[in-house]
Amino acid sequence: MTSFASREPVIWWIFGEPFHAGSTIVCICAVIITRVIIGLQAKGRAQVALDISITLLSLLVAILWVQDQQLELLAAGITGIGVGSLGAGIIGIAKGVVGEKVRAGVSAFWEAFGGPTSPR
Repeated sequence: MTSFASREPVIWWIFGEPFHAGSTIVCICAVIITRVIIGLQAKGRAQVALDISITLLSLLVAILWVQDQQLELLAAGITGIGVGSLGAGIIGIAKGVVGEKVRAGVSAFWEAFGGPTSPR
């Protein structure tokens, strides 16, 4: 049993995977604070559902990155701020990467069957 002031890192388990609790909490706080600041600065009508969805997506991406890279507290905080500030840009980045892969796959398919290099 570890106490609040333990020198041993606290390891939590989720879905059978270990992760450091400290880095995860710092990352979560950084994403939430960044998204709240961005939401408060937004002009026009509030889109609460959209902002909550983007915040949850940002949390997921940031936490997965922090755990995969096993980042320390400062790096986890900076990662949380960066991913939180990207927000909706994460969707655009993912669409760009997936779009490139789909276009490359279609092009390879057309080339394999003797068709033109791009569909018309």
